[in-house]
Amino acid sequence: MLEKTDLIQPSMQKYDNIKIIALDADDTLWVNEPIFQQTQDKLKEVLSAYIEPGQLDERLYETERNNLRLFGYGVKGFVLSMIETAVQLSGGKVSGEEVRQIIDMGKAMLEHPVDLLDGVKETVETLSEYYELMVITKGDLFDQESKIARSGLADYFKRVEIVSEKDEATYREVLNRNGIQLEEVLMVGNSLKSDVLPICKLGGKAIHIPFHTTWQHEKVESHRANGYDYDEIDNLRQLIRLLNPQKSPALNDREVLIEGRGFRLRRFSPADTSSLAHHANNANIAVRLQDRFPHPYTEKDARQFIEYALHAGMETVFAIEVDGEAAGAVGIIFQEDVYSQSGELGYWLGEGYWGRGIVSQTVKAIVRHAFEDLGLRRVYARIFSNNMASKRVLEKAGFQFEGMARQAVVKNEKVLDVFHYAILNPRMQPDER
Repeated sequence: MLEKTDLIQPSMQKYDNIKIIALDADDTLWVNEPIFQQTQDKLKEVLSAYIEPGQLDERLYETERNNLRLFGYGVKGFVLSMIETAVQLSGGKVSGEEVRQIIDMGKAMLEHPVDLLDGVKETVETLSEYYELMVITKGDLFDQESKIARSGLADYFKRVEIVSEKDEATYREVLNRNGIQLEEVLMVGNSLKSDVLPICKLGGKAIHIPFHTTWQHEKVESHRANGYDYDEIDNLRQLIRLLNPQKSPALNDREVLIEGRGFRLRRFSPADTSSLAHHANNANIAVRLQDRFPHPYTEKDARQFIEYALHAGMETVFAIEVDGEAAGAVGIIFQEDVYSQSGELGYWLGEGYWGRGIVSQTVKAIVRHAFEDLGLRRVYARIFSNNMASKRVLEKAGFQFEGMARQAVVKNEKVLDVFHYAILNPRMQPDER
């Protein structure tokens, strides 16, 4: 028995009024907190003659917290707090040379390359075509301006707001000053405390993208986040699927389609690269598919396909997962213009899993999904005349033979006919007029 499973499918309607997307910067657009953590580890080495490694973290955080009202956020305040902590923990014995090392560590932080998080540039570029983008970030003015300029993203943002704190009062002032209506803005960031909860408390909308490393000052106890309406996504790329600015059917689709016996259909992930390349690199598969399916099939090909599958607006693509790894793919290409109620089916499965009935169950599931969830009227498939196994799969799934295109394909220097099969949505009746 196949069962449908919804993992991530937030309500799209609540974002229909959004015109402006406000993005946090540090650890939302680029890497930041790990740089502080690495520098803190270096400080332990500098002070190793005076303290045990475990003595530093809590003392430094306490000093930073006490100094926030004086120095604010950012690298410069962090460096001053490191020096103050070094003096305290060493009993005033820290040398001028050691202080110089701490200052040099701060300079290195300020000059550190801006490392964009995965998918940020592509996502920002895509969203900028549909929304007005702005940055709302806190920290040192000069440092944040420098990072924005060096990031290569500055041209995508109409407004940049660098603030000393991110609380309800600050957000209210920023929105009022820029003439932005609360119901028209969506705040996106990695910090519940700074990016999500203040906007939610004002009655606005926010999306949380957790980062693997969070500064202690930004952490929030889980009970303080309860009761507020916000969505959480794994990475910025998913924001495109969540908002679906193109209103493309594939972007409004499920993360997991079905859980089957010994397999499941789910969205691809970059982690699937090796297994996908392994199973796809097979001449017996490539010979039955169009030349856009390469042979040999390398990990570079797999990465390119996964990137495409994650962002395709007019094709819904699922990985066929068997024994815990991506062993194939199935998808429906949406058609346009007068053919918009039809979709073309495509699929393949690693040869090691042939004969288990997985493809037959997969085709039945994707067709049911196309009819019940996507509202298509017709799903069709084109198969080469040398692919008798797919012919049997389609017929078992209820597809009917509609005709043959003679000598329509030249594959590996062989001329082949193409069989056309289709299945109609039984819930939709033809227009008799």
